[in-house]
Amino acid sequence: MAKAVVAFSIAVILIASALESGTVRVPMDQKDLALALRQAGYGDTVLVYPGKYHIEARVRSGVKLLSAKGPDSTILWNQRWFIVMLRDCDIETEVSGFTFNGKGCNIAVACTSGAPTITGNSIRDAWDGIGLEKSNALVKGNTIRGCTRGISATNASPELIENTLIKNVYGIYLMSASPVIARCKIITNSKGISLAGYSYPTIGGRLSTANDIERNGYDLYNDGRRIEGTLYSDQREVAVASINYWGSLCPSKDRFAGDVVYTPWVNAAHDSTYHECPKVEAADTTRSH
Repeated sequence: MAKAVVAFSIAVILIASALESGTVRVPMDQKDLALALRQAGYGDTVLVYPGKYHIEARVRSGVKLLSAKGPDSTILWNQRWFIVMLRDCDIETEVSGFTFNGKGCNIAVACTSGAPTITGNSIRDAWDGIGLEKSNALVKGNTIRGCTRGISATNASPELIENTLIKNVYGIYLMSASPVIARCKIITNSKGISLAGYSYPTIGGRLSTANDIERNGYDLYNDGRRIEGTLYSDQREVAVASINYWGSLCPSKDRFAGDVVYTPWVNAAHDSTYHECPKVEAADTTRSH
């Protein structure tokens, strides 16, 4: 939740200018959030004030759906296919600052194609917290817990930055997807990151982009296949996930399934790299007399 609040605070800067024109406040100007979204056009902002809103609606390209007070007090929910859908949305499109209660819902935030921003949200208990298909979305600063798949990406190349994924079955599930995964906390999921199909993610790779991936059933589960030239083969591909923190200075191979390159890794502070387990200094048993 803390990361969601921090990311939401960035969106607050945009709200003041948005209030000058093209902004609909819910429920003050329009009580029906779904109707407000249907009526919004490119460049408009739908600004939602605290409350619990039962909704299944599409966010059009160029529309900003923003919470006025943040995820602690502004809740979107339903028990159907999705809560909000973004289809063919460009980089001016944004969904920010909500709690998505996805219990009984297939996808809390569904995104098909386009490159919207999904930031500062708290998402829980859906089948897919955020479902991305053929999308280059920026997914940043969200906290996702209790879902079957926290973030699911299929044939997509999104940026997954500074998200926290906790106690999902799959923290991040990739099917023939090649996202950038940077500065995320992927903790206590059954499978932290799972690769299937023809997936070529960038996972950490530098001190400035290292992830914390720890205490999952498998930290990285690789069932990916290899592309050889222009051919899609059945050969297993190697997943490269170097320069990440795996919960200790001596990560166990048992945390990985399939072919995974996890060396070098980093310490918890993300300021040192290791190619092998550091030697433990023998205890000093001498005494001064």
